[in-house]
Amino acid sequence: MGFKAVVASSTVQLSASEERVMNVLMGDDMSGIPAAEVADRAKTHESTVVRLAKKLGYRGYPDLRNDLRKDETQIQEDHGGIMRGDTGYDLSAFVADEIVALKRLPHFVSQEDLDAAARTLHQSRTIYLFSRDDEKPTRDLMARRLRRLGLTIVTLGTAPKDLAERFVSFDENSTLIGFALREAPVQLAALVSEAARRGGKSILISDVPGYHFRPSPDHLITARRGDDGEYRTQLIPVLLAYALQLAVFHLDPARYRAARDGIEDLTRLLGGADEIPLRA
Repeated sequence: MGFKAVVASSTVQLSASEERVMNVLMGDDMSGIPAAEVADRAKTHESTVVRLAKKLGYRGYPDLRNDLRKDETQIQEDHGGIMRGDTGYDLSAFVADEIVALKRLPHFVSQEDLDAAARTLHQSRTIYLFSRDDEKPTRDLMARRLRRLGLTIVTLGTAPKDLAERFVSFDENSTLIGFALREAPVQLAALVSEAARRGGKSILISDVPGYHFRPSPDHLITARRGDDGEYRTQLIPVLLAYALQLAVFHLDPARYRAARDGIEDLTRLLGGADEIPLRA
């Protein structure tokens, strides 16, 4: 079991300084970093790093570093190995893996958590979406699902200047949706912090249950994807995009049905065809 798996299964309560240490340890290539440097990056004492290791069940920080090495070795093997090396390319096995991931989704994400995030989106004037390049397809699908409700959406790139130009209009009526699949984008912590400073809200979607992210978003939705360590599809975050759209729609069906009808009227005016409506 690697470090991230230990974190995902842990239920211990962490102090603010311990959570900063956790956020540092969740970064890339950390197995070679001594406890003193981890503490320096987290702006805390070395004793906090050791205390966190023991809280998670390790005898000390060296044991924790061993698990960090396991995670990094697994990533290297995943990148260098044959796609779906554990389970093969057989369609039946592939579908079975995804069915398992889908069936356990309600275990990770409660309807209450989904509805709370939907209420935040419902009350927002503008919604900003941010992800790494790998998650752009899911980010863009989420953007399109929410636009179908008539919501104003801004997709954020990763280049610092472009990101700043698009995010500068974020205010107290805005919500940031960030994707942290496998790992968080390097700018995400700064964006969540800036969103809070400006009085807005934030929603983080991750695939690591038990993930500790600082600064804390207003809503953290975490759902594990498939079990194959080499090949994880974006089926689960895609399904969450549709689920969020439906949850928002049902907060005010009349409002969103009118927005949908307006979109369809414009679509026909511009030469397009009707779309299958949302479930009432």
